[in-house]
Amino acid sequence: MKNRNKFLSGVVSFAALATSSFGALNSPFESLPAETIAAFRFDNSPETLEQYVDNTKMGQLLFSDEKIAEYKAFIEKLIESEEAGGNFIQKLGEVGLELDDLYEMATSHIGGAVVDHPVPGHLSMPTILIWAEMSDGVAERAFQAVLEGSAENEGIERTDLELPGGPGARIRKIADGSSFLVAQIENRFLFAIGNVREEIADMEAARVFEEAELEALGLFMTAQLEGGGEFLSDFYADAGVSSVRPSYETRLELLGDVQRLLDFVPPQNRQMVESLDINDFNKIGVWSGFVDMEERSILYFGAPAPRKGVAKLFENEFFEFQPPAWVPSSVNTYTAASFDMMKLYDFALETAKKFAPPEQVEQQLGMVNAQLQMSLQTDIETLLSSFGTRIHMLEYPIELVSVDVGEGNNVDIPQSSQAIVMDFTRPEILQAGMAMIGAMAQNPASGFELVDEMGFSGVRMKQPGQGSVTIAHGLGKLVFAIGTDNTSSRIFSTLTTVPEGEDALAGNSELRDYLSEAGVKQGTMFSYSQGDKVLKNLVPVFQTLSDTMSTAAGEDAGELVDDLVNLLPKEEELEGLLGITFSRMYYNDAGIVLEGINQYK
Repeated sequence: MKNRNKFLSGVVSFAALATSSFGALNSPFESLPAETIAAFRFDNSPETLEQYVDNTKMGQLLFSDEKIAEYKAFIEKLIESEEAGGNFIQKLGEVGLELDDLYEMATSHIGGAVVDHPVPGHLSMPTILIWAEMSDGVAERAFQAVLEGSAENEGIERTDLELPGGPGARIRKIADGSSFLVAQIENRFLFAIGNVREEIADMEAARVFEEAELEALGLFMTAQLEGGGEFLSDFYADAGVSSVRPSYETRLELLGDVQRLLDFVPPQNRQMVESLDINDFNKIGVWSGFVDMEERSILYFGAPAPRKGVAKLFENEFFEFQPPAWVPSSVNTYTAASFDMMKLYDFALETAKKFAPPEQVEQQLGMVNAQLQMSLQTDIETLLSSFGTRIHMLEYPIELVSVDVGEGNNVDIPQSSQAIVMDFTRPEILQAGMAMIGAMAQNPASGFELVDEMGFSGVRMKQPGQGSVTIAHGLGKLVFAIGTDNTSSRIFSTLTTVPEGEDALAGNSELRDYLSEAGVKQGTMFSYSQGDKVLKNLVPVFQTLSDTMSTAAGEDAGELVDDLVNLLPKEEELEGLLGITFSRMYYNDAGIVLEGINQYK
């Protein structure tokens, strides 16, 4: 027999409040206690999805009533194929649910948090709280389904509870005694589970932690009824956080106290945290929302000035976004960032001296410098100071590349290509280095081959089926080309023969209009892409995916695979969905900020 005795827990005695006596509930996010380490909320409600459907082509493509019906039909068909006789659907019915209820659960206000709940006489217990605010009646059906499901499972013991504002239950696995809590307040379904950080000596100790787990959930529920959650107000009282917090309504919000998170770093890893000065970071915040046909987002890392360690690496020169003339408009993505090789070197040297005696590090540096002087006639600082202060990264459209898989068979696989370009003012150093590698390239088994193309010289390394990597210099530039065999030729060509008009990204009218209208400020890193190009670029990936699934599925699942492939957007459907995607990174006295927008059409 299941243990189904109801009781009033001492740790949540306030459950005597009648459910009918409270008015409007506080939101779960507002009800989190001061001990919260990190929390998130995500609005996936039908009302929010309707904003995308009513206003954007992307929303109409993915979330229209017709498309949702197709998703549901496919899921039902998939379930029936996996469960002989449609047992899953039948089991749902036995606990009072329908397939539509699962969709209602997914399309709700969802959130979660980790609370460092105190346990007197023991280490505190990080407790995971998860919630979902659902349509009327769905939370109650979900809660009852858990109760009914546990009653049907002989390996489960259930204890019913009276909690603040609604019913609850502890669901325990008899085999090992592990358990979790579920509860319901009006249209909210809640879940809680504690993570004990010490050995549990006996049942008495286990009960202490179970009571603490129950207390954490009870306090969370009480705060939704009466108020009292301090986490959100405390977090936003931070001047750095409040300075970047968006004024628009957000769909996604993720907040974390980095200092509290670092408290849980294992002792064996703490030296690394301290050596990199990661403990200089104090907050993390992520926000995203739909505003004026744009998905806007902000990522914030709190790291107050003066910074050191990893955080200081972000303190690079501010500049205005202006693609160089040689960047073609055909790229999928273009990224430019400030870069200081000497700062990176100083950081690496400082860190090394925290792990080894300084004199030993200096001795090793002397040996490296001697080797560099002998082989390249330079030293570390001269070499690193030869690099420019900008790094440019280009991502080209994905290509289908034929790969020999043996026995005379070829398979087309999608392959992406990237190029990285930096200024370099000491070509004689590179020439000396390439001469050394050139000697290695004389051996056919080395995998190296020399490159001398369009004024660029260097070396290429090929890996069958994985593309090639080219490192070359010319025109005062150091170039890394990664991807297909023609990636290096593509970047060499545009550097030697600069594109003109709309063929150049700097001359692209859509980008120029955006920069003029948005009033983009200076930053330390920028990234640009044309959303439609990126989406259309997924076509070969979708095609390869569908071909692979069709081949692997065999006859039995062939129809199901066909249905899945039909759910994927067609090439013509990907036209005119997105505009510009743009991001900017900068820093201020409080921390590092990354802002992004994604335009919808």
